Amino acid sequence: MAYDDEIKKPSAPTMSRSRGQLASAYAPGAFFTFEGGLGSCIALPGRSSQFDEAHLAGPVKTQILTRLDEALSGWFERAYNCRPADANNRINAELCIDNALLNDTHTSVQQVDRGRLIFLNPSDMGYAPAPLSFVCNHCMLFMNFKNVNEFKKNRTLLTNSKCRSEKHDHCQWRQLDVIFVHWSGNWEPVIPGKYDWDGTNHRLREPINACRLCHGKDFFLNTTSPSIGNWFFKCANPACNDVDSRAWLKNDRVTIEILKDEFPQRIGEARMEPISYRASSAFYAHSEQFVLFVNEQDEFLRLLDPSKAIELSNFIASQFGYGKARPSMEEIEAELVQRGYETEWSDYVQQKATLDVAKQQMTKLGPAGEGMQPVIDMLEKNVQQKVDGWFKGNPPLLKEINELPQVIQSLLVNRSEFSSRYDPFRLAVEHEALKRYKLSAPVMGSGRRPFVRFDALDNDLAPQDKDEQQRQETSTRTLLSRLGLKTMGLIREFDLCRFTYGFSRVQAVPHFEKRNMQMPVKLNLFPTIRDEIGAKHPIYVITQANEAIYVQLDQDAVYQWLEHVSPADLFKWNALEGTPLGACLLERARPFGRYLDRLSARGESSAYLYVYTLLHTYSHVLMKAIAEHSGLDLGSLSEYLFPADLAFVVYRNGTTMDLGNLSALWRNENERFLRHLLEPKALICNSGSLCDANPKNPGACPDCILVPETSCLAMNQLLSRSVLRGGPAPREDGDHQNHIPGFLQVVNNAL
Repeated sequence: MAYDDEIKKPSAPTMSRSRGQLASAYAPGAFFTFEGGLGSCIALPGRSSQFDEAHLAGPVKTQILTRLDEALSGWFERAYNCRPADANNRINAELCIDNALLNDTHTSVQQVDRGRLIFLNPSDMGYAPAPLSFVCNHCMLFMNFKNVNEFKKNRTLLTNSKCRSEKHDHCQWRQLDVIFVHWSGNWEPVIPGKYDWDGTNHRLREPINACRLCHGKDFFLNTTSPSIGNWFFKCANPACNDVDSRAWLKNDRVTIEILKDEFPQRIGEARMEPISYRASSAFYAHSEQFVLFVNEQDEFLRLLDPSKAIELSNFIASQFGYGKARPSMEEIEAELVQRGYETEWSDYVQQKATLDVAKQQMTKLGPAGEGMQPVIDMLEKNVQQKVDGWFKGNPPLLKEINELPQVIQSLLVNRSEFSSRYDPFRLAVEHEALKRYKLSAPVMGSGRRPFVRFDALDNDLAPQDKDEQQRQETSTRTLLSRLGLKTMGLIREFDLCRFTYGFSRVQAVPHFEKRNMQMPVKLNLFPTIRDEIGAKHPIYVITQANEAIYVQLDQDAVYQWLEHVSPADLFKWNALEGTPLGACLLERARPFGRYLDRLSARGESSAYLYVYTLLHTYSHVLMKAIAEHSGLDLGSLSEYLFPADLAFVVYRNGTTMDLGNLSALWRNENERFLRHLLEPKALICNSGSLCDANPKNPGACPDCILVPETSCLAMNQLLSRSVLRGGPAPREDGDHQNHIPGFLQVVNNAL
């Protein structure tokens, strides 16, 4: 890249943006234009003399590294194996993931070395002008500079150049808004020449930026075609005027250096794509997020440790109504003796024998023995305490055996198949932590509640008039019922950690099809920076405790809707039996794949997928409504889903001065906001029938419920307005050829 040398210069400028923006849209490698649209730049790692290092607790760093290892290994596995094993052109590991992450033999990803990473607060970011390619608006003369230093030294060429158009004296230059990018993560400015492979000397051949006939250095760039692919260079020598149609084709130097002598047979894999630097495909920042476990929540964090599989299994059993069962006394005796606790068993046998003798004596005495009952009660209590003591403590001598169904046990054993963000068991643990420390937490010292239900307001959110408060709460309960919601309220501090660790270009997924061949997309770490120890890759971390709106659907309403939809794996469920609906959904959970690649279009309909789609769609509709009524930008909101608990959270994803807008939204709009969610216009698409008829994703498009990719948890998939208002079945359902009923239709008996 022409601007690598700028990274080392402490004098280069820095920019100030919100931390969320710097960690995403302005992360290193991103192209952007400053306000006013004047001049394109590329973001570079900050070059402060002392970096703003994020001081994170050990458990937080552990969670980050765990998520990072999963993300990197998952990406590599999919990219490296995107072609059949017998394909002619093998996949090169160096084209799948950053070289710093590969093992010595370049055959797999090694565990991330914490010493090669530095956790930073995204407080500032450097930048440099790029691309340094210019074209005259009048005569189409082209000019390019290799780097910023050359540009500074020769910028007078732009101000003093004589225009070759007869109608103008001086050239009117504009910065070219087109670059060439490649899925290796490399980019190049527009130039007349291209990289190639020198087969004779077995080395990379630098671009020859000269006319193939007269060897002149000046060129015109014809940009009159609306299609970038049809632009072309023309020799500026009047005696030549040669047009080389192939000069517009560019080869990726990174791919050439990896393929080496194979390059002539695999040119298609090295061809670069001409795009506008404004296009999203020019840069994709990769990030992860998770609910932040504070020190008091270590018990939940431990459950997610792979070595604590039994504890997690017991938690799921207890949480979803499967209960726990202890081994038989014969099994207990065998285990205690085997583990060297014969004394414990002998003490139990002695206490049990004493109890049995007392019972026999009381039976012999008949009515006269009733006075022995208190003694027997005490002996029974001692025996029970003895047994209970084996299952208590940290760690306990013995462990209870839960009664989880085999299907859930199997899913728990294969939890690695679930990506963290879609793992229903991890999300169940996170939801319980959220419930205990936020949703059910006691009142703060200030008198404000950490979580305020909209139908049971605290003094901060309630109207001053008590009668009005009572009326508002009653009306809210009615509206929530019509919306099919059990709970809706404000979380004052939703603790979340989001970290950005690298980028890709052309695609945001590990591979894609190009020229009838699967191409691996390279995931690159951000360029290294230097601290007192050495070069390290920055990880930009944002921990925040912003306002959020928590929503939990009514399980009776959800099941009633599922009965109307009738997916292929519909089950019988009755709330009176005590088992939550989430238990039945967990039994039908399925791995999506980190990039939702394991979801088949028009496959067998699934209750779990339908509920996830319902929650996800509801979340997007709520985000749109919040943006419309609060003044917040849609891109400043994000979501978190808890499928087994039928809940989701929409939260403020940023650290700007409007952090109180969600509480202000309720104070100002309250019932009007809820009524808006019930109005038909909230679920209407501006594209009309075109959206519903979209075969790729019926009922979801940018004109209705799609949101910016940085805001969406599931890459704008598993979405359809049909699940709320009724309409064509979602993309993943191949069983329903006709329309499906909507959740709000079922709840309000509007079918």
